Amino acid sequence: MRLDFDTFGCLYLLAIPFVVQPFLSCWLTPYVNDDEVNGYVDERFRTVLDAFRRNFGQGEEREGAAFAVYYKGKEVVNLWGGYADKESRRKWTENTKTVMFSASKAISSIVIAVMVDRGLLNYEDRVVDYWPEYGRYGKNATTVEDVLSHKAGLPYLSDTVSIEDVKNGWEIMKKVENSVPAWTPGTASGYHAVTFGFILDGLVRKADPRGRDIKTFFEEEISEPYDLDIQIGAKKSEAPYLARLTTPSLWEFTRDIIKDPKILIMLGLMYVRFDTVVDKMRSNPDWLLVNYDTMVLNDPEIVSLNLPAVTAVANVRDVSRLLSMIVEKEIISNTTVRELSKPTLNSWHFEKVTIWPVIKGHGFFYEKHPLVPGAFTFGHPGYGGQFVHMDTESQIAITYLSNGLKTGTGELCGTYMRLFNEVYNSVKKIQNEENGSIMF
Repeated sequence: MRLDFDTFGCLYLLAIPFVVQPFLSCWLTPYVNDDEVNGYVDERFRTVLDAFRRNFGQGEEREGAAFAVYYKGKEVVNLWGGYADKESRRKWTENTKTVMFSASKAISSIVIAVMVDRGLLNYEDRVVDYWPEYGRYGKNATTVEDVLSHKAGLPYLSDTVSIEDVKNGWEIMKKVENSVPAWTPGTASGYHAVTFGFILDGLVRKADPRGRDIKTFFEEEISEPYDLDIQIGAKKSEAPYLARLTTPSLWEFTRDIIKDPKILIMLGLMYVRFDTVVDKMRSNPDWLLVNYDTMVLNDPEIVSLNLPAVTAVANVRDVSRLLSMIVEKEIISNTTVRELSKPTLNSWHFEKVTIWPVIKGHGFFYEKHPLVPGAFTFGHPGYGGQFVHMDTESQIAITYLSNGLKTGTGELCGTYMRLFNEVYNSVKKIQNEENGSIMF
């Protein structure tokens, strides 16, 4: 995905907080959004509702948002508020769907987990065991797990990718086959922002006995049987009715950087870069453009494409229900869930794209468990703050989606982290009460 900022503009942006902080540190909310919040909250998770309302009341949700939590297989939070399209005054409803951006990778990785569980794939197998043509130009030893851990060496393809190529998935497969890796596969990890989906789509086509692409496999084997309103690539008839995406204004960049200066580091690593890998990722495909004044994923033609790393669309309730079914071992077996709950890349390493070492494995990003020492949670962040989260230890599934995209993502997205922290505060209190402990 191309995130288009010129270097001097980015340096100017990074300097803003140091100039304006003395004047703005006491006034960080540009407007108050009093739009009605709707939904359901289990009384034990009441503070999550308070946090969700606070996100709107403090002006940090300029459009709309939704947040859903399952705990021990039961829905305990399902909240929504604001606008699906503020300009037209179209409200966000319980069934509003929006783009998941890179949180889509979690959906695609669930497809792979299902195929592994059914014996159609194996994480340790080489890609060429299913897709012989993939092995060209030094890619012969690449394993399925290498692809899922972003170690395939293909953060960009050698040939230019067009929209027509994506519409013809077999053409993309040829371009993957003929691409030269940027590094020896398996020796380093570098985030494959878009190509992650291209490779997985080809792998699914080759491993599925019916030759289905990943979009169709997900639809026929997961979303339809379990009545989940989730698609990889929006249905063309529904694309115009998705929540309309907006990017942060310069004011919001400034406000968020003042509140959390770590965002400066994130922006610097994303934009003030002069290495070939990142430049080539930004420029291919050059039509997948996201910046301060351009959001191509509002285009029905683009958002309906089969881009498994980017274009999953869904409402939060159904995503959290899907994640909960993974956590509760309803879709895949206990053996596969145990495998998913542990990262495969946990040692310190220089990440070729993000720089900082991301804990990865099986297509997911991992974090140390907030309550259980030595355990991990897993999921995936998406551009603008989108997030999906699974916790097999505490049996929690969380989804946060919004259309007013944020400056930061993951732990740098304040609106999400406020909700996340309240979920775990609530769970900790529940667990202490069940154990007869007294909270102070």
